[in-house]
Amino acid sequence: MIISKVHQHIAILIMFGLIMSGCLSPVTELYPEDEELRPLPVYILSHGWHVGIAIESKFIKHKFPEHEKMPQAKYLKFGWGDHRYYPHDDPGLGMLLRAALLPTRSVLHVVGVDIPLENYFSGSDVIRVRVSEEGMEELARFINDRLRLTDTGEITYSAEGLYSNSAFFEANGFYYVPKTSNTWTARALRQTGAPITPFYAVTSGNVIYQARQAGEVIRLRN
Repeated sequence: MIISKVHQHIAILIMFGLIMSGCLSPVTELYPEDEELRPLPVYILSHGWHVGIAIESKFIKHKFPEHEKMPQAKYLKFGWGDHRYYPHDDPGLGMLLRAALLPTRSVLHVVGVDIPLENYFSGSDVIRVRVSEEGMEELARFINDRLRLTDTGEITYSAEGLYSNSAFFEANGFYYVPKTSNTWTARALRQTGAPITPFYAVTSGNVIYQARQAGEVIRLRN
């Protein structure tokens, strides 16, 4: 019995260590070790508390349902969040607590960018992670599946975006802490097979830290 309890404690410590390490192993069939087999760029951007993911639109447009409000540009940057707090220009503490503590409906923010991302988001951290074609396909599928569809298969416009060429669309999934925009971005990157642990990616700083281990720093603010 004592030996059994020791084994249980060891297993718990190992699991805790894996979680605290902050990084799952790469999915080799999607994210091969050979960098030449990972030619396609994915960008992780931190705007402070919030982290998003951006890719070239040509890699995802074949997956997206058409909509007149969908931005058209070289790059598309995606962020997921609470349907009231995220689009609001001055949400306040009450709306923040509501979004954090109660499961609430979500939106997907899509921003179209035609210049280098580090120039457009001049105050943001930017990390580039190169992925395989198969990994990019899985990422495109993941983002597309986050869009909530009507009974007729159409996406639903929710609100004007935060930038000139952007828009909010109704999304799948409920928002609440710790299921936040940061963990969502980590989940999106994980679809490519990249070595990142969404469970540990509660803060924007951790998402950037993990992305740096697999990618290349384009800009860090600090």
